[in-house]
Amino acid sequence: MELVRLLLLHPYVAAAGLTVVYLLSLAIYRLYLSPIAHFPGPRLAALTVFYEFYWEAICNGQFTFHIGELHKKYGPIVRISPTELHVSDPDYYEVIYSRDSPRNKFAYYQRTFNAPLALITAEDHFRHRLIRSHMNPFFSTMRIRQQEPVLKALVDKLCTRLDEWKDTGKPLHIEHALTCYTTDVISDYTMGDGYHYLDEPDFIPQWYHTLTGTAKTLVFVRPVAFLLPVLLSLPESLTAKLNPGMELFFDFQRRCRKLIAEIAARYRENSESEKKKVGGNGRMTLFDDILGSDLPEQEKSEARLAQEMQILVSAGAETTAKAMTWILFYLLDNPELMQKLKAELEPLGSDPSLIQLEQLPYLTSVMLEGIRLSYGVTARLPRIAPYNALQYKDWTIPPGTPISMSCLLMHHDESVFPDSYRFNPERWTDLNERKRLEKYMVSFSKGSRVCIGMHLARAEILLVISTLLRRMNFELYETTVEDVTVKHDIFIPFVKMDSEGIRVLIKS
Repeated sequence: MELVRLLLLHPYVAAAGLTVVYLLSLAIYRLYLSPIAHFPGPRLAALTVFYEFYWEAICNGQFTFHIGELHKKYGPIVRISPTELHVSDPDYYEVIYSRDSPRNKFAYYQRTFNAPLALITAEDHFRHRLIRSHMNPFFSTMRIRQQEPVLKALVDKLCTRLDEWKDTGKPLHIEHALTCYTTDVISDYTMGDGYHYLDEPDFIPQWYHTLTGTAKTLVFVRPVAFLLPVLLSLPESLTAKLNPGMELFFDFQRRCRKLIAEIAARYRENSESEKKKVGGNGRMTLFDDILGSDLPEQEKSEARLAQEMQILVSAGAETTAKAMTWILFYLLDNPELMQKLKAELEPLGSDPSLIQLEQLPYLTSVMLEGIRLSYGVTARLPRIAPYNALQYKDWTIPPGTPISMSCLLMHHDESVFPDSYRFNPERWTDLNERKRLEKYMVSFSKGSRVCIGMHLARAEILLVISTLLRRMNFELYETTVEDVTVKHDIFIPFVKMDSEGIRVLIKS
């Protein structure tokens, strides 16, 4: 009773005491009682997520590289946080990222996207499968080939814009231009009318910085994502002041909401026959298709579709543009490879079809090597087997445990990709070897949650690279291999922070 009276008289002391007891209990649980307490790894990583925060935020995107060092010290399976395990074994990737067994996503990792209704951020395996079953046909190879004239028209528009830079002596940050192209492709492809960023006179570099800046925000916010509702409740002007560049992201979000509202209103107003072709240019759009599906009503809400648009445009723009940019650099930096590819393209004439391009062995090899070395998403993408334990060698991984692998570490596993930092299309030219290596190429991830836009991205790369090599004459401007060498994993790959990007001069 005396203790209770003292606590009532000194509530701050009581609160402090309870906090200490809670933290001690949590530490004991994480270090000794957790189902993954016996897995090897740093004790500090087992104790707190701020171990990850230090390497990610304070050290500016070094956690993945540090995880690689942890594997050298502790072995192929390592505990990297209080709840998560990481594996370094190329042959185990398809177990974690399974095609046949349910895999949930990790809430801790997903919540920072602030788009819980979208396909890519769906945590539950069965909800993801339901939504994806209605979206898969829209991203099929057959559908992409049907849209080939639209894709080619945008490539022509890109070349017309690039012609404006010919013989000006002004260096062009080529990734800005290609990001405008990929943004117009994914927005036009899914909505029937694009963002028209290729019309911007300077290729709107702010948009490129918005996409890369958003990735940086994800890393900083993740360990304190429980504060996200507070951050989101702040006036946008204040948030933009605290994080320069966010005003562009807020504009992007508003644009997504506005466009979806217009698409939904147009869909509701149309007759049944018109609903089959209600896009801005008469084409059936992805969002019209969803609105006309038998999905539950909550999956057709404007809120979900706006989040879907936001994620699709962001993901479809940045990663594909980077792949094309880095491929161009490697070709320009190695004239011998460039000439070999041009020689393969020459017999096809001035306007080869996508099917013809897909059948070119060296162009395909260049594309695959470029995708490998541009990575897509470099960050680990945790998965959870919700019902069954997973077995890795002598280790039993309890059900419900987040476990991950990293594209960056996979693509630089020297046992699979010797001399892994060298751009070497020759490693893909033998068909049997290509089939073997594609198992370990995970830029689009694998399994039931493989990137839905994979076939579209490949089509864009083939069309753009083949067309630019045929119609444009580029020369690198003050650009070296350091400008395509990943130094920071901040969800997506970043090179040295003072890089000026891949800059080119365009000549007649």
